[in-house]
Amino acid sequence: GGGDGVLSGAVSAVGKLERVECGGESGDDRDPEVLEVLTNGLKPDLQAARRLAKRLYALDGFRKSDVAPHLSKNNDFSQMVAQEYLEHFNFSGMNIDQALRTFLTRFALMGETQERERVLAHFSRRYRQCNPETLSTDDSIHTLTCAVMLLNTDLHGNPQVYRFTVGP
Repeated sequence: GGGDGVLSGAVSAVGKLERVECGGESGDDRDPEVLEVLTNGLKPDLQAARRLAKRLYALDGFRKSDVAPHLSKNNDFSQMVAQEYLEHFNFSGMNIDQALRTFLTRFALMGETQERERVLAHFSRRYRQCNPETLSTDDSIHTLTCAVMLLNTDLHGNPQVYRFTVGP
């Protein structure tokens, strides 16, 4: 497979590997790359994370719907990929909704609530890095980001779903 050397020989005889299929589906015209991700607590490969993040950003062999799953997992490698992916964005001088729109044009934010929340937490940290003059904390930026997402969903989402309302 295309994953040979991804971990640069960092796996010992006791190292357990998890193979994660990336890219297209079977029958797809793209050549899927197999990434080998350590699951035994060894340090993940920063260069592999950097390469994957670059390909995700460029949609090189990936669809917009393929991006969020790589950014939202709760493991060291996914967190490194997300951090590297966000490095491709410059939110300097943007307000939060402009930055969020810019961010969300690159991929489809899908998945469970907890997974989406992790992606938005990465966004919030990057937004603050790009706007250090703000007096806000990472947490307050994240809270505002989630509120904007909730209100947007409420405004444009499924009309059959409960909506926030004011009044009796």
